[in-house]
Amino acid sequence: MTAGRVVVVLGGDIRDRSEAIGDLLLADGGTALVLTAHPSAVDARLDTSDEGPVEVRADDPVARLEAYRSGATDPDDDVLAALTTGSDAPLAAVLGWEYARRAAAAGAWDVVVIELDGDLAAVRRIAATGELAAFVESRWPAHVRFSSMAAGDRADLRVQEAHRLSLMAGDVTDFLAGPVEVLVLGASPERTARLAALARGAVTPEVTPDGEGGFRATLAVPDPPTAPITVEGDRLRLELDGFRAALPLPPLLARCILVDSVHDGDAGAVVASFVPDPALWPAHLVPTGSADRTG
Repeated sequence: MTAGRVVVVLGGDIRDRSEAIGDLLLADGGTALVLTAHPSAVDARLDTSDEGPVEVRADDPVARLEAYRSGATDPDDDVLAALTTGSDAPLAAVLGWEYARRAAAAGAWDVVVIELDGDLAAVRRIAATGELAAFVESRWPAHVRFSSMAAGDRADLRVQEAHRLSLMAGDVTDFLAGPVEVLVLGASPERTARLAALARGAVTPEVTPDGEGGFRATLAVPDPPTAPITVEGDRLRLELDGFRAALPLPPLLARCILVDSVHDGDAGAVVASFVPDPALWPAHLVPTGSADRTG
């Protein structure tokens, strides 16, 4: 087993997931940490005794929220209070992923397994990091946060908390988009796996010239998006089936302007059109009429 291996198991019912985790860990051997909302349902074949190789920890979003709020710069802040309300809040999910990230980085186990309930519910939990990052950015943009943090101890307490959340969301985003394995059980596993890949930002669009000096970005999606894609910072934002995916923007497109997007039902893909940003490209490389295409 490779140190730092991370496996997310979702879909199906708890019995399916428990058996799949048992098969995985028995086949690979080594030590493992299993994070689950159903500690009592762990496969009986696994040795979870004090001396055994498998450690099981309860996934408790309420406890995580309470612990985070108690350690906040201003625990009584009303925005923080709203973020820490409800076990299905984006912050609760992000804190869970941060816990898994740190566990994997600790190197104490050969594999860390995260077991999630449901199909779409699990996908939304994966996508929560993008939701939290977008929330922070919409209220406290990066330039505001960094300007305030330059004041050190005199920085606004709410901005300090926003900065802390942003840094955590960034760490979790990189973690989820990295070498995390996803095992999908139950109905529609292929579709759910594709949604999960989008939700964790592990998909990069295919970029090709459009023949008019601009570029097309083609992104495979299992369902039509519920809204046109947008660009926010260095990421593409895509709304699908009740969640918003945040995908890394290829370096080439980071110097371009998004002008249109359509869903190609036959190809099962979103096709977005970009033109060079005149402020970031030499004038001779910006096609005539780009200003008209950008509106």
